Amino acid sequence: MMALLKRNISRDQSGATAIEFALTFPAALLLLIGIMEIGFSFFVGATVENAVLSASRLGVTGYSEEGLNRAEQILQAVEEGSYDTIDMDKVTLDTLVYESFDLIGDEEPYVDENESGSYDDGEPFTDVNGNGAWDADIGAAGLGDAGDIVLYRLSYSTRSMTGMFDPILGLITHEAAIAVRNEPF
Repeated sequence: MMALLKRNISRDQSGATAIEFALTFPAALLLLIGIMEIGFSFFVGATVENAVLSASRLGVTGYSEEGLNRAEQILQAVEEGSYDTIDMDKVTLDTLVYESFDLIGDEEPYVDENESGSYDDGEPFTDVNGNGAWDADIGAAGLGDAGDIVLYRLSYSTRSMTGMFDPILGLITHEAAIAVRNEPF
């Protein structure tokens, strides 16, 4: 009798599909959510790049609407260039002015008196940007005048779309930058 029961159970296929589904569904769902998260991250990255491009397009013209200063107008262009998909409270927009493109990212010159290979407090330096302190980037803060080179850097930090990958990824920072020469205005 026991042998007959064992033979019948081993041949019975009912419920096999339900068990296979129960085993594969979590992995398929995780894969689907992961694909959506990657797509969302690419979308936000492209949006940030579009926003900094929109800001630079407006900035090179020197244009500002009545009632807004140039910086406010550029932040408004960032918001419009992002299609209102990013939280403007989490956006950081830095603009640095340079005399030429080849100076972007250069540090202010200094005399390395102790030969440490880096600037140390108290060492003499040339204050190129006029802010009274040595800077690792020679650019002066601002939007520049006609003919100036302006570097627009936009940074935006966000969490994942579903929050499912936040323990692994944490805060995701998207950055974009563009350097342009201001038009005569």
